[in-house]
Amino acid sequence: MRSHQVSAAPRNAQLGRILAILRALDRRDGVDLYELAEQQGATVRTIRRDLDALRDAGLPLSEETDGKRKRWRLSVKDRLGELSGLLDASHYLALRVAMGQGSALHNTSSLFATLEDLALKIEKAVGRSGHDQLSAIEACFYSYDKFAYQKAPPDVIWVLVQAITEHRLCDVRYRTPGAVAAKTFKLLPLRLFVHQGAVYLMGHVPKHGAVATLNLQRLEDLQVLDTRAEPPADFDPARLEHAAFGVFSGGPQTTYELRFDAEVAPFIHERTWHPTQRLRALRGGGVALKFTCRGSHEVSAWVASWRDHVTVIEPAALREEFAELAEWLWEKYRSKKPVTGKK
Repeated sequence: MRSHQVSAAPRNAQLGRILAILRALDRRDGVDLYELAEQQGATVRTIRRDLDALRDAGLPLSEETDGKRKRWRLSVKDRLGELSGLLDASHYLALRVAMGQGSALHNTSSLFATLEDLALKIEKAVGRSGHDQLSAIEACFYSYDKFAYQKAPPDVIWVLVQAITEHRLCDVRYRTPGAVAAKTFKLLPLRLFVHQGAVYLMGHVPKHGAVATLNLQRLEDLQVLDTRAEPPADFDPARLEHAAFGVFSGGPQTTYELRFDAEVAPFIHERTWHPTQRLRALRGGGVALKFTCRGSHEVSAWVASWRDHVTVIEPAALREEFAELAEWLWEKYRSKKPVTGKK
């Protein structure tokens, strides 16, 4: 893929500026905003934004006045004890478990390599005495991801992060399952998220005026363009999350009411299956679950997975779908001889 080559110039310029700022901050007497702006050929506003980002990332920065201007410097030595205290077993554990569950990024993304590097730094910060304890804690957990995608996602995580933060349009070549050829279109990346072991990208497609969700495993090429664009005014990730039961949100708005028997009711009670869900206890120990989202095969497959422990009250279309499926299953399996194809 050529995406790294296309986006390398703007990304490397920013990274180079950040590294230069870090070197300047490490000076004993620190540095002021105007010096940094002059050195980097950037505006004071840009430098201030960079410093705010470094501070938000957890870098210990101190501000001091030399009588004329405010100077900034790294205060790691002054806060080393505090920093070491923050990097305890629980923080390390959270990072390692997150890495273990994020198998979609394993060995495919520079993001995962960065997390590995961060984990090593944390181990170093807590000292030799805590290393064995951290290893013992980590050994208590196991990454349970049995069914990984055969094709690893392309290493475009940082490229997409850069495109999202700078509001840059991209030329994307994307192949949907079963398609004869991949399609190329322009897309404005908006958000990245992980779902069931795969990395997904939400992006606005200007041609259709809609937000699409792409699976990075199916992404064949990504070219970051110089053209900038603003996200849609009505883009709301939380609203899109509510619209979908899983990943897909293109179907009609549908209200589902399901009744589960007493045997599986405890499993239904203990989880949030959808942000809009409402639960109601039933006589005999069962539970009614009601939620509203965009209809998709994800809902049908999930409901069907509960087999005879669930009854569909609404929508009528889902009841009809299961009735047709039941007839097909009966025709297919009532005979001892294998029957291929669907009616």
